[in-house]
Amino acid sequence: MHVLLSLLSILLAVIIGAMIPGPSFLTVARISMSESRQNGIAAAAGMGSGAVIFALLSILGLKAVFSAFPLIYTVLKLAGGIYLIFVCVRIWQGAKDPAVDPSVDSENQKPWCQAFISAFLIQISNPKTIIFYSSIFAALLPQGIPLLATAALPFLVFLVEVGWYSFVALVLSSTRPRSAYLHSKAWVDRAACGLMGLLGIKLIVNVVTAN
Repeated sequence: MHVLLSLLSILLAVIIGAMIPGPSFLTVARISMSESRQNGIAAAAGMGSGAVIFALLSILGLKAVFSAFPLIYTVLKLAGGIYLIFVCVRIWQGAKDPAVDPSVDSENQKPWCQAFISAFLIQISNPKTIIFYSSIFAALLPQGIPLLATAALPFLVFLVEVGWYSFVALVLSSTRPRSAYLHSKAWVDRAACGLMGLLGIKLIVNVVTAN
């Protein structure tokens, strides 16, 4: 029972963390509205796959590695910030493109694997996420937990992340949100670009000011 409560506490924390708006949410939302429901769910799977990597690394104790070798964490933050700014530039460049309803113009539909990869890269571009997972596991994972329960954690994290972002994809790929996006594509894309760029700049500024 103690182990079950610990796992439920960890999963609740993961759910809350996933629901906090950030680059992951923006990515799934934008793909779901601008592309298709299928691509939105593929993006959700990409987010879940990235979360699994963070969960595995947290279990292996990567936070301790960061503490022992802070330069590694610094480099990862810098790389993550640069990548988010790169994504921001790509979104800004595409904001002026005319809006196309993918449900009507299937020829311009992007492949689902591209949505998966984009979401996966966004998920792993934020090294602060691994600190989030490491902190949760350190605080809530009891000592002496059975190996089976530990092995199940990454799988459970995947289900939580995919479940939440699939819900986001299902909601935002419906007719009304998609119609609103298509009518205001340039403004929505630029707003998403601004938030993504600010998050990237924040990571880089943190690196600069810390040194």
